Amino acid sequence: MQNNIYLSNTYQYEIETSLLAQGEDDEGHWVALKDNIFHPQGGGQPMDTAWVNDITVRIKKQLGGLIVAYLPEHVILSQDSNVVARVDKEKRQRYAALHTAGHLLNWELRRFGWLAQKGHHFPDESRVEFSMMEGDVTPFEELDSQYIEDIVNQSLHSGRAVAIKQKGDLRISYIDQTEEMPCGGTHVSSLDNIQHFSIKSMKFKKGTLRISYDAQHAAI
Repeated sequence: MQNNIYLSNTYQYEIETSLLAQGEDDEGHWVALKDNIFHPQGGGQPMDTAWVNDITVRIKKQLGGLIVAYLPEHVILSQDSNVVARVDKEKRQRYAALHTAGHLLNWELRRFGWLAQKGHHFPDESRVEFSMMEGDVTPFEELDSQYIEDIVNQSLHSGRAVAIKQKGDLRISYIDQTEEMPCGGTHVSSLDNIQHFSIKSMKFKKGTLRISYDAQHAAI
């Protein structure tokens, strides 16, 4: 069974491990690592920039759930040899900051009567789409982007913990004093790991509020 370390530890960027399996498919030759730190694209988050033995690889989650790394055509790895896996530290941190910031934005918009329906946490194009909840809803025209930005940044400065839990087959992300959210992405360990949250735009069309935002990971 593959040990997907990235699910519990965002901040492990390198590991020496063995090969769990390897094979060929329409996309090329792949290897699966026994101890896996690679996050594949999914859940609104891009795949890690990753290397195996300093060779650039492309990460993908197969239909059965196995996470594999596609190697260049000329590269063959011995099944019995250990390898060193590594991810881009700065990108991993940025993706985690954007993803957690999206969850926090989702929570903070509840007070205005808006519920997140979809999130996209790619650098330079991060956004969350909201629909109106039942009951008291602040109309789009009355939403103040600067006020919302200030609320989110105030929460970030609180330094509340961000925890990952497993409930059966469901992985849960939980920001302290908010609510549990099912999620398969990487997250920061504390809200004060995020800095410089900003709202780039707010748009409303056909009942959907779209808030585009940016966030950076604090230096650690």
